[in-house]
Amino acid sequence: MAIPAIDEAVTRDAGARAEPAPFGSIEWVVREGDPNGAEQSVALAVFDPGSSNAEHIHPNCEEIVFVLDGEMEHTLGVESTILRRGDLILVPRDAAHRIINHGPGPCRMLIVFSSPDRQFVPTGG
Repeated sequence: MAIPAIDEAVTRDAGARAEPAPFGSIEWVVREGDPNGAEQSVALAVFDPGSSNAEHIHPNCEEIVFVLDGEMEHTLGVESTILRRGDLILVPRDAAHRIINHGPGPCRMLIVFSSPDRQFVPTGG
C-alpha cells in the first residue's frame, strides 16, 4: 500500500462542518471514500438535551462511542447505563442499541465504526 501525501491524510478543523441531525448534529470526519482509502468511519456527534436516536443495529461493523462532554443513557440489548465524559462503550456487530440524552446540556461524542460503509438498520424497538 502506498503512503498518501501528508496533506491527503490530514483532516483539518474536524467538527467545524457538522450537519443538522434529528438528535442534534453530526459530522462524518471519515467515511467511505473520504479520505481516500479509509477503512473505518468516524463521526463527531452532538445529542441535544431530550433527544435520542432510534434503536438500531450495525450488521457489518462494531461501534465505539467515546463521550467527550455531557452525559447520556446508552442502551445495549435490554440493559442500559449512564455514560459521562471520559466513558467509552464498545457495541458489538448486530447488537441493538441507542443513545438518549436525559442530561441538562448537550452530549458530545466521538463515534468510530470498524467499517467505512457503516450500515444502520432500525430495529423498531
